[in-house]
Amino acid sequence: MPTEIVIRPATTEDFEGITRVTLAAYRATGYFDPDSTYFDFIADTADRAQHAELFVAERDGQLIASISVIRPGSKYADICRDDELEMRMLAVDPHIQRSGSGRALVRAVVALGEQDDAVARLALTTGGSWAPARALYESEGFTHVPERDWFVPSNGAPLVVYTKDV
Repeated sequence: MPTEIVIRPATTEDFEGITRVTLAAYRATGYFDPDSTYFDFIADTADRAQHAELFVAERDGQLIASISVIRPGSKYADICRDDELEMRMLAVDPHIQRSGSGRALVRAVVALGEQDDAVARLALTTGGSWAPARALYESEGFTHVPERDWFVPSNGAPLVVYTKDV
């Protein structure tokens, strides 16, 4: 029986594991061209950590998932408004997806937002056809905001925006 999922801030010692899990999770979706430069972008965990708050999920001492929390003005902010936190790059090891680690990370970010008086809501972008991700966010009280949807500039892929008031 698996032990409890532990959520904690990432440390530099986690960067290799975060990169490994993030690349594996995004490749497993099948939504990206294998040669996409987006893989280089999401693999640069050290740079991301300088501009975002990174959290990891562990089970039995193994890093199994991560998420990035972006504040307004960060170079990683895609949709973040002044009173929002943006959740990006939720990634769960493909071998254990749907184990609760992604949900635990989302709940931890919701709690972070609830504790910050400057934050009115959380925002995130996900793929328009990513049904499992959309189901997770909707089950956690996030609402699709169609007027904020956008398209990837390089390939026109549709992206949908969800928000949750905190």
